[in-house]
Amino acid sequence: MHSQTYGLAINIYGRGDAKLGDGPSHMGVAIYKDGASTCEMYHIRNPTDEDFIYDPRTQPLEDPVLKGRCELTSLSPEQMEQATSLISEFGKDDSNIPEFGVGNCQDWVAGAAGMLENAGIVSTGEGAFWKGMINRSSEEMKNECLRTGKKWIDGPESTFEGEPDARFTDREDKVKSVGKLVQNEAFRARMQSLLGSKPAGESGDGQGEALVERPFYVSSPFFSKMGERKD
Repeated sequence: MHSQTYGLAINIYGRGDAKLGDGPSHMGVAIYKDGASTCEMYHIRNPTDEDFIYDPRTQPLEDPVLKGRCELTSLSPEQMEQATSLISEFGKDDSNIPEFGVGNCQDWVAGAAGMLENAGIVSTGEGAFWKGMINRSSEEMKNECLRTGKKWIDGPESTFEGEPDARFTDREDKVKSVGKLVQNEAFRARMQSLLGSKPAGESGDGQGEALVERPFYVSSPFFSKMGERKD
C-alpha cells in the first residue's frame, strides 16, 4: 500500500497587471493532500487596509479567481508535518509580516519560500525566484514558472480582470467591496501621505516630472466559499 503524498504550491489569484491598472495578485502557500479538493492556505491579508495579519485557513484548492498554482514539491506525511510546522512558526513571527504600503503578501510568500528552501523542503533558488516575481503580473509568473521547468496548474480564472478582492467574502460572510479603492482619490491621497510620495506630475523641484511608484497592495482576498461567485 502506497503512502499518502502531499503537494506544496504557490497559489496565485487575479490578473495583477500594473500596466492595466491592477493591484498586485494575491499569493499564498498551499499544502494539500494529493487528490483533495481543499488545501491548507498560509498567507497574510489586510482586512482593515492598514495592517497585514497572518491568516491560515482551510481553503478550496480551486477558486473562481485562481490564476493557477506553481507546484514546488511533493511531500511525504513526515515532510508535510515539518513544512506545516515551519511555515506556521514563520507566519506567527510578526517580524516576517511586511509593513502595509511597503510590502505585500507577495513579499511574505517570497520570505516563506526562502525559509522552506533553507530547511531543505523546497529546491535551492526558490526564495530568490519568488522574490523576483514580486509585483509581476500573474501571467508573467506563470510564464516564468514554465520557463524554469516548474509545474504549473491553471486555475479556473480566465476572464476576471482587476482586483480579486471584490469577488471574495470574509469568514463571517461579510462582503467587503474594496476592488475600486485604488481608483478612489481620497484613498490614494491617504496612501501617498503614508508612503511619503507625491501624485504623478508633482515633484519638489517644480519640474512636473512623474514619479514612478511601486504598486501598493489594496487588500488581499477574503476567500470565497466553494462555488460562490458575486457578479
